[in-house]
Amino acid sequence: MNKILIFDDDEVIRLLYKEALSEEGYDVICSGDASRCMEMIREHSPNVVVVDEKVGRHDGVDVLRKIRGQFPALPLVLCIAYPYYGLNKNSGIVDFHVTKTSDMKDLEEKISAAIALREGKHVS
Repeated sequence: MNKILIFDDDEVIRLLYKEALSEEGYDVICSGDASRCMEMIREHSPNVVVVDEKVGRHDGVDVLRKIRGQFPALPLVLCIAYPYYGLNKNSGIVDFHVTKTSDMKDLEEKISAAIALREGKHVS
């Protein structure tokens, strides 16, 4: 079973993502704290990490940089509030972007593509 780590400071979003992705067959773990997020990556070895662009006092991109630095092969999905917002500054850090919405289809597709990327499969 593929494991997904959701890093978002909004508990409602974490619960929404956890419920929807669990129904799709993923093992979902969540964190709202940057330090704990890094610990959870080490402890649980997720297949993909989904990060909000703004997490409390932290810029999600800063957290992504730390993750990328310590876990360079780990696929990362950045959730952004507005389409194309900040894509240029994040393009070298993350593997996929998704606009934050209650419609989970795009997020599920990006996670599936990220897992395929990790497994070395062609991603279109």
